Amino acid sequence: MKKLVNKAAATICVAILALIAALGGITLAYVNAGTFEEECDLVFRQALEEILEEEGVTAPTVEVTKEPIYDIALEQLGFLYLMEYGLDGEGFAIVINTDGIFGVAEFYMEGANPYAGYDDAQYIYVKLLCYLVFQDDSFIEPESGVVLDQETVGMLSQKALYSGGGITSDSETIYYTNKTANTLELALQHPAYTPAGLSNACVPAAGANVIGYWTRYYSGLASITPGYTALGYYLYYLSPNGSEDLTESLYYAMGTNTTGSGTTIAQFKSGMTSYVSGKGRSISYTSTITSGSFNYSLTKSKLADGLPLVLFVDGFRVDSITNGTGWTGLSYIVTDACHAMAGFGYNEVTYTLTSGGTRTDTYIQVATGLGTKSKGYYNIYYNTQVDECFAITIS
Repeated sequence: MKKLVNKAAATICVAILALIAALGGITLAYVNAGTFEEECDLVFRQALEEILEEEGVTAPTVEVTKEPIYDIALEQLGFLYLMEYGLDGEGFAIVINTDGIFGVAEFYMEGANPYAGYDDAQYIYVKLLCYLVFQDDSFIEPESGVVLDQETVGMLSQKALYSGGGITSDSETIYYTNKTANTLELALQHPAYTPAGLSNACVPAAGANVIGYWTRYYSGLASITPGYTALGYYLYYLSPNGSEDLTESLYYAMGTNTTGSGTTIAQFKSGMTSYVSGKGRSISYTSTITSGSFNYSLTKSKLADGLPLVLFVDGFRVDSITNGTGWTGLSYIVTDACHAMAGFGYNEVTYTLTSGGTRTDTYIQVATGLGTKSKGYYNIYYNTQVDECFAITIS
């Protein structure tokens, strides 16, 4: 993302506080916005704030409008953000969702709308610097106006970015006469770092959360203060200063997006090993996949040994839990996309329902790597598959 920023933006004067007000108000209202839109807005805002901070600019305001953009299969991929400032300044950003992960694909503080002149068309984002519009059942190159033939569209489709499984949100309330819980937490509050605008960066974020956990014990692992002690408990900061730099370092160490979208399991291990060994420490990985399946009992035992996890999952549901007298409220997000998360505990809850019968929910306590729900409880039996799970030791 940083490589795409035009450094001539240092001449632009923009007030961060005024911009934040705009993002929460007229131009990027969050009222009634879905989780997909909220994630895109959050990634855009974080990226813009980071750029403004780097440039050290202050003063008037930026007006921001947005339009949906689609992949070449005509599924919504994200949003185009158009920025106007000063007398004639304009720029744009593209935030996309691939494999359920949100990130900045392009960001220019100086740049004209690449889809200008096609207000009634669908905006198509194929890949970096490749823009099309879809109008009258045809794909058109917006700058030249050339209508693409089917062969060209087919060739582009082989290289195109595609939206991952969409993230949706919902809630439910459980009413019970009795409830029992079996819970283990590695910390009363665990790390919950997010990728801060890096595209397809859930794996580096998961690795950063694990390194942040171990930095409590080995301060030289990262240039962060991971947490603090209060009333006899160690509490990790959810996102301490330097956590974004740590995630970015792992992003490059892992080669994220270099051989395809995202990070493979092999790239994850290679990047983590390279990073940790560069800090004078060693790292080991214990898989809790046995006979091709996720071994929850083994996973629990590794958590009981004080080892954090990195889980590679295919589809997931992450819950936030609110407890009342005789009821529990669950607010959750769901997607069928592949993802990676860091795990820091487990939670097994059995309810005797007022309607009769019992119900047991089983969770791994996770840092999600997602902006709008950075931590929660991963429901291990809800329409999901664990492709790999590592318990990680750093020494």
